[in-house]
Amino acid sequence: MYKPEIILQGAPNARDLGGILTRGGHEICKNRIIRSGMLSRLNDADAKCLEDAGLKTVVDFRTSAERNQKPDRVISGAEYIICPILEDKAEGITRDKPETEDEEAQRTVKMAQRLMLHGGNGVEQMRSLYPIMVTAEHSVAHYRQFFEILLRHETGALLYHCTMGKDRVGVATALLLTALDVPREDIYADYLITRDRCAAGTERLVANCRRYTDDEPTLSFIRELDTVHESYLDVAFDTMTERYGGIEEFLHGQLGLDDEKLERLKYLYTK
Repeated sequence: MYKPEIILQGAPNARDLGGILTRGGHEICKNRIIRSGMLSRLNDADAKCLEDAGLKTVVDFRTSAERNQKPDRVISGAEYIICPILEDKAEGITRDKPETEDEEAQRTVKMAQRLMLHGGNGVEQMRSLYPIMVTAEHSVAHYRQFFEILLRHETGALLYHCTMGKDRVGVATALLLTALDVPREDIYADYLITRDRCAAGTERLVANCRRYTDDEPTLSFIRELDTVHESYLDVAFDTMTERYGGIEEFLHGQLGLDDEKLERLKYLYTK
């Protein structure tokens, strides 16, 4: 049973995918693929952990706004590749300094209040995001870039991340594990680990937001935005089935992963 350790104190949702089993009885190699949230809060021990793991590449799925708000800590010897899955919004994409927790809380409350004007709850809002990630030309192109990076990453560890490591990374991981022939139930099991890993950070965010609103529906909305549910990933799978005929067809037709490339991924990342 795959039970990943918390490997980074400053990024508790980070985990090595090594140890996950494929349908054919193969195992994803250790110190090869690490999924994570942002790296802005890494401490010295975390940096050493990644250096010891042989980190060679960091793939950042965030927008420029997110990168400016929470800059990654740079790990010695690693190449950093920007691969934004979502497009920047026009407003507020530049900052002259990193964002504080207080500024994050104020921004989050304003964002939630704006989204709530359109109706629905946080779950519905999150469910509306996942189809975009597998249909929007920009998103699909950058997932394709991610797999191109994976295909040429021959040695050492590759870490990919967004802000929390739950949605953009969650879809990327579902695609990657499918490509490596991991059973669907195990893909969901890994995805849902995020719910526990992010819980403490979510409650800290909600507590900070409570300084700027005492409206419980708004705080509940924020809590729902900041976690994962099985239904979120359901929507991504359902959309790929409806639009492309299935996730395997998405891998082939949209990401350019023919049989030869799929075999290469298995050669590079499983044993």
